Amino acid sequence: MIGNWILWAIPEQYVKRYLFTLWLVMFVIPGYLFGLHFTKLGFIINLLWYDVVFYGWVRVKQTLGDDE
Repeated sequence: MIGNWILWAIPEQYVKRYLFTLWLVMFVIPGYLFGLHFTKLGFIINLLWYDVVFYGWVRVKQTLGDDE
């Protein structure tokens, strides 16, 4: 599964959702809600974590046939 994630591209119908949720996860929730700021390494790790989670979510939606 992770091998497929490395070469994965976000499907067109999910680009807006991806970018909006990325903005929430990386800036709004930690910064404005909790007053936290990421280090450079923390930012990269959280970005990779978010991308893997989003990839898994899209794959499950495609497998179940719930693709919008």
